[in-house]
Amino acid sequence: MANFYEILGIGPKADLEEVRGAYRRLAREFHPDVNPDPRAHEQMATINVAFEVLSDPARRAEYDASIGQAGIREREDKQDDESRPNFVQAQILRRLREHATPVYSAAFEPETNRLVTCSFDNEVVWWNKSAEFPEKRVKLEGGVAGSMRLIGKDRFVAAGGSEQLVTGWQYDNGRINSWRHKTSGWVCSVAPSADGESVAFGRTDNELQVLRAQDGYVRFRGLTHRDAVTALAWNQDSSWLASGSADATVKIWCGATGNRVERLDQIRSQVSAIAFSPDNQWLAVAAVDLSIRVFNLNDMSLKKTFFGHERPIEVLAFHPKNWLLASGSRDGTIQMWNVRQGLGHGKIEASHQPISSLTFAPDGRHMVAGGLDKVLRVWRLSMAQNVSSS
Repeated sequence: MANFYEILGIGPKADLEEVRGAYRRLAREFHPDVNPDPRAHEQMATINVAFEVLSDPARRAEYDASIGQAGIREREDKQDDESRPNFVQAQILRRLREHATPVYSAAFEPETNRLVTCSFDNEVVWWNKSAEFPEKRVKLEGGVAGSMRLIGKDRFVAAGGSEQLVTGWQYDNGRINSWRHKTSGWVCSVAPSADGESVAFGRTDNELQVLRAQDGYVRFRGLTHRDAVTALAWNQDSSWLASGSADATVKIWCGATGNRVERLDQIRSQVSAIAFSPDNQWLAVAAVDLSIRVFNLNDMSLKKTFFGHERPIEVLAFHPKNWLLASGSRDGTIQMWNVRQGLGHGKIEASHQPISSLTFAPDGRHMVAGGLDKVLRVWRLSMAQNVSSS
């Protein structure tokens, strides 16, 4: 996979004038106005991203750091060093084709560790413990269940937005409770809380609201950004809600009061996905400039910046051990990252269509992804350990 310097055809020491000159030459060749090739739009978009990063000194410094980390080891204590893998290997275990429509959500049930998935047609499927065949199916009526949180055995909260309507469902051992909430702005992001008590949604008119999952009653309103609220995520105990926006910021809110806890400004472009690590130490933020930024929640500092995807990032998921992050992209690829060391752990060309759901098994030994091609893919993960040396 070509890096941004290779895309522009320049060396890593090229100055700003060389970057601009390379961009002008490529624009004269690949701009859709002068190039009839159907792929010209895609090629020019890639060139634009490379130019935007390399022509901005701050973004270029971040990018250089992200691609130059591979030979650098952080100095840490011997015990921690021994526990870190040198690499992560993913082996495809099976492909499941039971869903008739794109898979929007995938997660593991807290008490049973069974895989549960939900698709565009609102069909929820419980799989057997080895994730080989369906054990149960439930159809949710009305709306589109774009997001789901499992809160116990045969219990979940699902929610989705369509135009100016938010729909929510509570499922409890065969009993389904549903509600609808009309809103003034166009809904563009929805997320149920981890404890199953709340549903957050963001709108294109810059506002974020939090509803009660039981009945859609408004808990908090008036939480705002300067542009559309494009991504949402709750932490593991639902004490924090993170909202990402087209204004290139992430805000963290108190899940109990709705008060703002923090604002993160170092993102530089529209936010496309957010994820908290299970231990609440890291917050990963993906943006449309194809970056992933990882913040340390202890001091809200920017810890690492990753580049590597060639298309926008749709979904992020942390491994149960917290140090490994997976990202799924619109081009059907999945990449894995070591957030402690700032290293990439490889790329999986999973599908030819976008990845929309991504999750790890509670024991960390398997990863599951679903997307627009309707196929669930299950990988077995193996991790080689570092051998310490004196």
